[in-house]
Amino acid sequence: MNKKNISRRDFLRASALTAAGLVAAQCGAPSATEAPPAKTEAPAATEAPAATEAPTAAPPAAEEVTLEIMAPASEYTSVYQEIWDVYQAENPGITVNVFGLNEDTTAAYQAKVAGGYLPHMENTTLLQLYVDKTNYQTCVNLGEIGFPWFDRWTFDVEHAWSDMYGLPGPRTLEIYEGLNCTWVYHADLMEEAGLDPRKDVKTWDDMKKWLQEGTDWANQKDDVVAFWDHAWQPYMHCRHVPDVVAIAFPDGQREQQVATFMGEAKFNAPDSPYRHCFEFFKEATDKGWLADSWWTKEWEADMEAAFIAKETVMTLHGPWIWDKVAAGNPSAELLGLPPSPPAEGQPVWNYHQWSPDINRQYFIRTGVEKLPEWEQVKHAFFWFFSPKVIPMRAQAEGRVPTYKLDEPLDLTGPQYLGVRKDLGNPDGAFPDVHIINSIEGWKQASIYAVKGSKEVWDYRANGNQPIWAGVLTGEMTVQDALDWAQNNWENDYEGLPL
Repeated sequence: MNKKNISRRDFLRASALTAAGLVAAQCGAPSATEAPPAKTEAPAATEAPAATEAPTAAPPAAEEVTLEIMAPASEYTSVYQEIWDVYQAENPGITVNVFGLNEDTTAAYQAKVAGGYLPHMENTTLLQLYVDKTNYQTCVNLGEIGFPWFDRWTFDVEHAWSDMYGLPGPRTLEIYEGLNCTWVYHADLMEEAGLDPRKDVKTWDDMKKWLQEGTDWANQKDDVVAFWDHAWQPYMHCRHVPDVVAIAFPDGQREQQVATFMGEAKFNAPDSPYRHCFEFFKEATDKGWLADSWWTKEWEADMEAAFIAKETVMTLHGPWIWDKVAAGNPSAELLGLPPSPPAEGQPVWNYHQWSPDINRQYFIRTGVEKLPEWEQVKHAFFWFFSPKVIPMRAQAEGRVPTYKLDEPLDLTGPQYLGVRKDLGNPDGAFPDVHIINSIEGWKQASIYAVKGSKEVWDYRANGNQPIWAGVLTGEMTVQDALDWAQNNWENDYEGLPL
């Protein structure tokens, strides 16, 4: 897939010009019932259902209304406002105010909602919300509002959540394949350091050698704060990091991760897949690959800001940092590396990718359906997930959709171009990397979570931070941390099919 000579902003503007005045259209036959393996290209036009006119009439005439709609994260606020500007042009009388959150503004937002603020459409990304049997009534049942596009997904998104939890749904909708967490680095700084990880890193030991050499180089540079920079984020250190590290090891594969969460193995066993994560970060801290007390640094204000300013060479991150760099330092050139090269005894370089989400992303909070502008909200929600809007959203975030499109989509997003397109691609930099995107252990176990559960890692209350700090300072052992996780697990779930 070749990079287009068009920016995402230009793409959206062009889309806005062609879309203005059109009505969302085309739906068709039911789709497959199983999510496919990850792809390196968006679905082609031939995969789209046969076109028919969809019942997506304009909302009834009403007084002018303003819809409050959340962006996936603050860095996407402007580009998502441009997408919604298209909707506003098509629907006079409706104004859309797009807002975003950062890690440091989420708590204030949640307090505002608790105080009675009721936005019209939200995204779970920074709300630490996974919709399961304990909290599903927070969200409107999207299966009961006449949503017309369920057949467009490449799996049975209409019933997947209900089949998993045995409850009416779905409650959320996500259009993308699972999140990608990778090493991301400034290509020119890496070259200045005389390092070429895409060529030299083939094994776990190669990676550690690379980290040491990069750290040695950075320590001699006055204008480089760190080679690998890291900071604390409870969500990152329970949903991404443990699984990403584990999958590099023979006893840390997805099936072992699932077995641990489902009670077929123990978190504190000698062969626990999660032992590797604590051991790796302990080694990285002890050897100076990471700064002392890095877990006290703020994810956005410290780590991300330094990386955007090119004061650091690389970090371990999801898709968001790529867009933040593109916005804050447009001249920067980023490349990525899958973070789990095989350790000794692991024959294949497996890459941990999240499975497609069925209990996260966009939702309508319960209570919105009682507002006088409910019909306008539904109309806007349907439009947002229509075939003509999905390409704009996919380009805005540079992510592969699990959605049947009318035309092929050549993505131009920075993470996609910098690493995702190369994973498992015979013509890419990592042709032999095998993407694993089956359903994660924590996600499978969430069906059985009791209300108020810590979900093993206790991330909602930031209860995992003192555990990590204890291990990294030597006040706790890795075994102590795993015993803590096992104890949490024993109090977290009920009804597991052991």
